[in-house]
Amino acid sequence: MSLETSELARKFRLSSNYFHTLVSGVQLDSRLIVPGDLFIAAEGERSHGIEFLERARAAGAVAVLTDEHHVPTGDFPTLIHPNPKQVAGEIAGELYGTRTAGMRLFGVTGTNGKTSTVSYLQQILTQLQVSCGLSASTNRIVGNEIRGSELTTPEVTQLHKMLAEMRAAGQMAAVIEVSAQAMIRNRVDAILFETVGFTNLSRDHLDDFGSMDQYLVAKARLFTSEFAKSGVILNEDPYAAQLITMCQIPIVTIGEGGDYRYRFTGQQLSISGKQTGVFSFTGGALMAKNLVVAVVMLLEAGFDVDALSSAVSNANLNVSGRLQRVSEKKPAVFVDYAHTPAGVEAAVQEIASRYPSLTVVLGASGNRDQGKRAAMAEAGAKASTLIITDQHPRDEDPAAIRETLVSTAQKIMDSGRLFEISDPEAAIAKAIELTSEDSAVLWCGPGHLKYREISGTKVPFDAIEIARRAVERD
Repeated sequence: MSLETSELARKFRLSSNYFHTLVSGVQLDSRLIVPGDLFIAAEGERSHGIEFLERARAAGAVAVLTDEHHVPTGDFPTLIHPNPKQVAGEIAGELYGTRTAGMRLFGVTGTNGKTSTVSYLQQILTQLQVSCGLSASTNRIVGNEIRGSELTTPEVTQLHKMLAEMRAAGQMAAVIEVSAQAMIRNRVDAILFETVGFTNLSRDHLDDFGSMDQYLVAKARLFTSEFAKSGVILNEDPYAAQLITMCQIPIVTIGEGGDYRYRFTGQQLSISGKQTGVFSFTGGALMAKNLVVAVVMLLEAGFDVDALSSAVSNANLNVSGRLQRVSEKKPAVFVDYAHTPAGVEAAVQEIASRYPSLTVVLGASGNRDQGKRAAMAEAGAKASTLIITDQHPRDEDPAAIRETLVSTAQKIMDSGRLFEISDPEAAIAKAIELTSEDSAVLWCGPGHLKYREISGTKVPFDAIEIARRAVERD
C-alpha cells in the first residue's frame, strides 16, 4: 500500500511540514532503503539515525520521520514524532498490509530453546501442508529463499516487510523467534500472534536488564493482548511459575499439575492431559522439551493430534548449531550455541548421558553479562575434560575472559582434566585428540554462527565446518 505523508501524519498523529509525498515502504536501517521508502531516523545505541539521512536519500528515500530535535534543514519531506520507534510498527503494518494479511502467526520466547522450538514449528507446519515462513536466529525462510540473520528478532520495519514478502510468496503462516530485547525495543509492535510459547528463563542479558525480575517483565509483555491471543508455558523453572501469574491472555501450561504433561523415553515423546499423543523423536531429552512446546502450541491452534504425530515423524527436526553432530566419524563431535550457565549445563548433561566420557570446549563472549562467566565454567567443569578457549572477545582482552573461566574451573576440576588453548581451532583439535572413539566432544558457544567478533570486526569462522574437518582428518 502507498500513502501520502499527509495521510500518515493524520493516521498516526505526526507533525509534518505538509509535503504530499507518496510513500510505499519504510525502514529504520538506511542500508535497506529502496526507492519510495520512508526513512525512520531514530536514536540508536551508538548514533542517531539522522546521521544517515543522506545515505537514505541517495538510496531512494522520499521522506523522513524523526524526532523534534533532529529535524533536517531544507525542504525534504519530514514527519515528526517524539519517539519515532514507538510508531514504526504501526506505520510498517499499514504500508506493508500485514495488519490485514490474514496470516497465522506463532511466536516463541525464553532464554534457551527458542530457535529449536520455532524451527520445529516451521518444519511441522510445512509437513502439515501449511506453507510457513520463519524468522529465527539461524536463518529466515521467505518463500523458497533462505536468508541469513543478524538479530534474533529483526527490526520492526524489516519484520513487517518480510511478513508481506512471505504472504506474497504464498505463505499463510509464519513463526517468529522473539527475544526479550525485541520486546523492549519495539521490534514486534503491531504484530498479533495467534499463539505464543515460553521455553524457560535463566540468567542472561543482565547487561541489558539489570535484574532477572526485569528480564522476566520484558518476556511477559509478549503474553498480553497487545501481542498475542493465547499462550503456552513450559513450567519447569521458578520464573515460569511467576510468568503464569503475570499473563494477561488465556494460557495452558506444560508440566506436573499442568494442562499438559509429557514424558520422553526411548526416542518417544508422550503427551497427556488436555489432549494425548505419541511422537517419535530421536533428538534426545533436552531437545524434546522444545518439541513439546511446539506440539502443544499447534494442538492449541486446532491441529489434529494424529496429523501432528505423522508430521513430526516425517519432519527432519534438525537445527543448525543446536546439539548438531558434525560427522559420523568418531569420537562423536557436537557443536552447540549454549552460551548461558543453564544452556551449558543442560547441553553437558544431555551429551554426557549418552557416552562414557565427555570433553567440552568452552569460551565466553566479551561485552556481555560478565557475571555469568563463572557459572558457565562451573557447568562446563561437570564434563570429564574441559578446554577453555576464545569465543567472541569483542572489545575485551580475551586472556582476561579465559582467566575468569579457568580460575573458576580450577576450583572444581583436577589440573589434568583442564586445559587452556586460546585458538578455538586448536582447542577443538586437541579435544578430539584427547577423546576416545567411544566418547564425545561438545563445543559450546559458536553454534550456527559463521564468524567470530574481534575488536569490532566479524572474522569469518565456521565452527561446524572446522569441527567436521578436525574429526574427519586421517
